[in-house]
Amino acid sequence: MSKMNVLLLLLFAIIIDSGLVTATWAQTEVDSLLQLADERFNNMEEEEALNLYLEVLEKDRNNFTALWNVSLLFAREGYRKDDEEKKRELYKRALYYGEKSILMYPDSGQSHYVYAVANGRLSDLAEKNERIRKSHIIKKHIDTAVKNNPDYAPAWHLYGVWHSNIANISNVKRFAANIVSEGLPSGASNEKAKEYLQKAIELDPDQILFRIDLAKHYRSIGQEKNAEQELRELLELEPQIKDDPKLLNEARRMLENIQ
Repeated sequence: MSKMNVLLLLLFAIIIDSGLVTATWAQTEVDSLLQLADERFNNMEEEEALNLYLEVLEKDRNNFTALWNVSLLFAREGYRKDDEEKKRELYKRALYYGEKSILMYPDSGQSHYVYAVANGRLSDLAEKNERIRKSHIIKKHIDTAVKNNPDYAPAWHLYGVWHSNIANISNVKRFAANIVSEGLPSGASNEKAKEYLQKAIELDPDQILFRIDLAKHYRSIGQEKNAEQELRELLELEPQIKDDPKLLNEARRMLENIQ
């Protein structure tokens, strides 16, 4: 082999090694950012976590963990806003990242879950026909979420809340929905609402949100004693997420109203 060929081979090897080193370094940086974001999220520092997940997406635009967490955190941030336009803006961002997560990771339960959450939040701000349309979308994607990831407690919680909300719509509103649109989704029941909310609690018993929504469901179907028991149990829990202190205060007021 000529000296020129040897030099070319060496140069080629150096270029490859350099590329591998750069890629490895970039992945290490992404992993470090993800670890820090997860720590912030678990410490209820959600705004800081959101910024870190967004930074991950600047370096790895299709990163699965960052995509679905960004969607979820934008939805949570929007829910805390008082201004309706600001809510809508943040919910649309949540929907964008939820859509991208489904596009890139269609078999992921978390992808379908955050997409359902974003649609649910936007439906709160929508007109009647749009709310009905989105109720079908939510049903479709939350059903996929629990099938693809049956151990993911938040998906069961959302499915339980969906069943409770749809099952307890008055006959008058249900009739009106059938007249002006495709109608409400079928199959919703109070039994499934209870089952799915209890499933979420079984998977993650320390989540205050799951328990207060089960208590609300009990109240909506006239089971005050069950609601009281659930409220008493959840008031023994420690806050896990940013909204929990507010939920604990709400639970105390609910318990006072029952007593």
